[in-house]
Amino acid sequence: MKGSILDVVIIALYLAMLLGVGYYSSRRVKGTEDYTIAGRKLGYPVLLGTLIGTAIGAAATIGKAGKAYEVGIGLFFATMAYSIGLFLFSFIAPIIRRAGVWTIPDALVIRYGGVMRIITAVVMILAVIALFGGQLVAVGLAVTSVMGDFGITYLEAILGAGMIMVLYTVMGGLLAVAYTDFIQTIIMIIFVGILLPVLIIHDVGGTSMAWEHLQPEPGRLFGGLTVAYIISIFFIDIPFSMVDPSLWQRAAAAKDSKTIKNSMFITAGVNLYWSFIAVFLGVMAITLLPGLEAAEGGTDTAIPALVTNYLPAGIRGLCLAAMMAVMMSTADTALLIAGTTFSRDIVRAYRPNLSDITLLRIARLFILVIGVLGVGFALVIQGIFDILLLAFAIFVSGVFIPTMAAIFWKKATKQGALISAVAASVVVVALYGLKLSGMLPEWIEPILVSIVVSFVLMVVISLATYRPDRATERLLDYSSGQ
Repeated sequence: MKGSILDVVIIALYLAMLLGVGYYSSRRVKGTEDYTIAGRKLGYPVLLGTLIGTAIGAAATIGKAGKAYEVGIGLFFATMAYSIGLFLFSFIAPIIRRAGVWTIPDALVIRYGGVMRIITAVVMILAVIALFGGQLVAVGLAVTSVMGDFGITYLEAILGAGMIMVLYTVMGGLLAVAYTDFIQTIIMIIFVGILLPVLIIHDVGGTSMAWEHLQPEPGRLFGGLTVAYIISIFFIDIPFSMVDPSLWQRAAAAKDSKTIKNSMFITAGVNLYWSFIAVFLGVMAITLLPGLEAAEGGTDTAIPALVTNYLPAGIRGLCLAAMMAVMMSTADTALLIAGTTFSRDIVRAYRPNLSDITLLRIARLFILVIGVLGVGFALVIQGIFDILLLAFAIFVSGVFIPTMAAIFWKKATKQGALISAVAASVVVVALYGLKLSGMLPEWIEPILVSIVVSFVLMVVISLATYRPDRATERLLDYSSGQ
């Protein structure tokens, strides 16, 4: 069963609502602080909604279900890592809020100077292009699964969704993103997180039968995943959540430290539940929809295919709107981070006298550029989960250790941070190249090696170059004085 006219109407109304929110938010934007961090005024429940909406993206939904279709229920144990990271970030978020920094490059320039700002900004923008492209792939798969009968192609779905996300992000900034995330979070939890699993369980004959379907094959708890691969996900997801630019942005936008800390605790719990739901749906699709490996879009179509085959018209459209909400929550944040990073951390570094209004215009223009690049990326990639995992691995390798040292370690130096970031980024890219070409042993995971390289170089170089009279203040100490 495919989409109906009712489904199309619901989706069209939802997309029109997004543009309306963008226009409404644009009228409240007076400068870059309003545009980038919502005037530092986000409180409950909007802050909580945007945190959850951002955490639950394409990799956490479509991509995770597709990977679970391939390897089974064992994937859930690996995906717990991001929830652990969100919980740990709740202790860092108040430091960020008190310090008054907007972005990771802001924090690094306080500790290490301007060079690390540029390097980090470039790495972030490259990762964001992949992140935005990955969300668009998921949107394209979701839309064509329901609207394919009406002549909507994958290319048209990606182009249309990309244009809408770019437009409302350009117009309203974080205000628009936060409001739409809040709405999208409610939709996705109700229809994808609760209703769809209930209907699937009913269809297979109840909870006992569903439990039987979830059982892994004897001796294959992790479905063929190596222990090194599972550990590598922990070494990607936990560090990434600590340096996730979208989380830093929300921490800066919160109205106070207590609000962001409590919101992070709740977000970690919701994300753990969502991880189980995504894996559950992917595993159930193994039995209900065999042969997805050979279908257009591959196993990443597991959730869209369940929606189109097991839900009635109208509800099907609402679920599709919810899935689009999930992906757009992360995609619009990626666009905003790219624009902010480029205008504040690259352009302003070379043109410090530019006015606030000029920087705002530059941020909006760069969002358009990233939108175009992300669309191009989406048209050539496959395998959402693994592609985004690669983007996160590159970002974590170059940023995690220098950032944590900037916050907590008194003897961190700019020489240690610079060499650590560059060397680890080169190592992880080179090792992934070898892995994709089949020249790297299976038990070696690039992220594990690059994190060790980053840590060792950070410690050794910093200790060799540390001078008490030239030492800079830890962000932890810096924040305590604000």
